[in-house]
Amino acid sequence: MPRTTSPTWNCHQEACAACTASPRDNMTLLRCSLLVLLEHGRWMASDDIPLPQILSAGGDYLNHLGGPDGDADVPVPPPEQWAWIEAEMRLAVARAAGLDAVSALDPRIKKVLAKAARRSWRHHVDLLDLAAEQLAEHLPQHTRTA
Repeated sequence: MPRTTSPTWNCHQEACAACTASPRDNMTLLRCSLLVLLEHGRWMASDDIPLPQILSAGGDYLNHLGGPDGDADVPVPPPEQWAWIEAEMRLAVARAAGLDAVSALDPRIKKVLAKAARRSWRHHVDLLDLAAEQLAEHLPQHTRTA
């Protein structure tokens, strides 16, 4: 797992499943990044952007969204983590498409994603929604202190 070179991300969104999870560690930025990419992927899919294009260059996409002229609440991981973000995005979507893989290195991911890419944009929106739900379910539960 890549280590962050910046402080742990806080997107300041009370509804963010990653940022409200406990504990707050170096994975927080990366989890939040994946959820943001999945959310934006839904809009991209409805604009008929192909699934392979949605799943690639996620770090660069976040960099444009959260850059100097962008939204300060968009998590922007450092460039050395962009390949990791892309691999985790592909894994999350492949799992939502039915792959039971536990590794981003599973060779079946390419085949599962190629099959999913042949479907309609509506299916892609559903697939990205399911991937986000599954990712949020696997986040550590937020523990509130009195």
